[in-house]
Amino acid sequence: MTMGVLVYIDNKREIIDEFSWLYKSMIFSNLFSRARIIAVCHPDAVGALPQDERIVVIPSEPYAQRNADWNGYGYINSVANLCEPAVIEECRKYDTLLKTDCDTFVTPALTNFTPTGLCFGFGAYAYEEEVRRKLSECSQRWGFPHSGLHNVGASVLGPSEFVCNFVESQLDYCNKLLDEEFRHFQGTWPGWCKNVVTMYAGELALRRTYPQQCSLGLLDHLPYANRALGSDVLHIHAWHTDQYWSKHQYRAGKYAGMALDEIDRRTSGGYCHWLAVADVEQVRAAVD
Repeated sequence: MTMGVLVYIDNKREIIDEFSWLYKSMIFSNLFSRARIIAVCHPDAVGALPQDERIVVIPSEPYAQRNADWNGYGYINSVANLCEPAVIEECRKYDTLLKTDCDTFVTPALTNFTPTGLCFGFGAYAYEEEVRRKLSECSQRWGFPHSGLHNVGASVLGPSEFVCNFVESQLDYCNKLLDEEFRHFQGTWPGWCKNVVTMYAGELALRRTYPQQCSLGLLDHLPYANRALGSDVLHIHAWHTDQYWSKHQYRAGKYAGMALDEIDRRTSGGYCHWLAVADVEQVRAAVD
C-alpha cells in the first residue's frame, strides 16, 4: 500500500533542519520504498529542501499571514495549509497518510504497518479539569456527546480518506473555537488556553469523524534512551524535554562530544540522535 507523509514546513532555519531529520529517517527506515513526502512548504523555503523526486513540494503561503483572525498564531499553518484543495488532491492519491510534524522520525517498524482506522499518539493538553470540562461542553454544544477520550496526539496515521476528513474537520473546529471561545480570551497554560487550539480541535474532530475507529499511543513516542526501538515504536516525536535525547540540548551542543559510532541507535533516543547528526550519505551507507 502506498503512503503519503504529510508535513507543513515553515521558512525557519530550525524547522528546515528538523525536516531533514524526518527525511533521513525515511531513508533509513526504507519507508521511501512505498511512500512519498508531501511537503506543504512556505514558498521561500522551497529551495532549502533536498532535491529528491520522492518529495512532492506544494508551495503555500502561511495561512496565518493570509487570515487576519489568525495573525501571530503560526500553529494554525500545520492544519489549515494542509486543507488546501491542491494538498487534499495530492493526498487522495495514496492509500494511507501520516500527517505529522517536521521534528519527527519514522522507524523501520512503520514500513510494514497498515492502519485500518486513525492512529494517534498521546497529547498533554487536557490534564486540568477545566480543560476537560470545556471540551465536553463544546462537544455537546456542537451536536455530539463527548466520550471522555482526551489528550489525542498531534500526529495521525490512517486511510487517506479518514485523514483528509479528520484534518478538514480539525480546521473547522479551530475556527469554531476561535469564534466562540478565544475571540476575546487567551487563557493560560495548562488551563483553557488559546495556545493549544489546534490540539483541542483535533480531539473534537476525532469525536465528529471516527471515534469508534481510532487507536491512541501508536505514534509520537518519546525519544528516550530507556526505550528500545522495538516493533511497537512506529514513529518518534522530538518533544520539548531536557532528557536524552533532547533537541534543545542537542542544539545547545550538549552532545557534541559523542562520536557518531558511539551513539546507540537501538534505542529511541539514540535513533533520533544518530539521524540528526548523520548526513544523508552516512544514512544511505548504513542502509546499504
